Amino acid sequence: MNDRKIIFIGGIHAVGKGMFCKELAQKFNFEHLSASQVLKWNEISDPKNKKVQNFTTTQDRLLTNLDRIIKSNKKYLLDGHFTLLNSNGEPEKIDESTFIGIQPESIILLTCEPKIIFERLKQRDDSIYKLSVLEKMQQMEAEHANYISKKLKIPLYTVIDGNAGSIIEYLKNYENTN
Repeated sequence: MNDRKIIFIGGIHAVGKGMFCKELAQKFNFEHLSASQVLKWNEISDPKNKKVQNFTTTQDRLLTNLDRIIKSNKKYLLDGHFTLLNSNGEPEKIDESTFIGIQPESIILLTCEPKIIFERLKQRDDSIYKLSVLEKMQQMEAEHANYISKKLKIPLYTVIDGNAGSIIEYLKNYENTN
């Protein structure tokens, strides 16, 4: 039996995971962790650089650090990704072993219009991404979230453009049973 109480919040860069998690954490007494924070991304990369040089090393570091942080008596929202940009700037799926190691109880996937994400990234990171790359990445993110949900036999909820109505009901029930 899984004694971890983790809900994985997935979505591509600038989809709104941080704000979404902040709101849910306040409302439902969760601790919010971001994969970047757990990885200590600023120690291993420029914070504005979204490219991952070595997926295996990075994901191993995530799991090791997560094991040090997670307490069995707390509930967590872990925001992260199902796909990342590899060193060539191409979207690549994160290996399923990472999600097996995280042991989430459920997944919430955030999606948003790629043109909005494009503008957010430009403003937030002062970076220009090809719209086609963002579109491909979001499509891969959704496909991989669905695959991981089925593989781990856990529920997947999708939030489109921040519309979290059905998620609120799920979290109320989650709060009452955990």
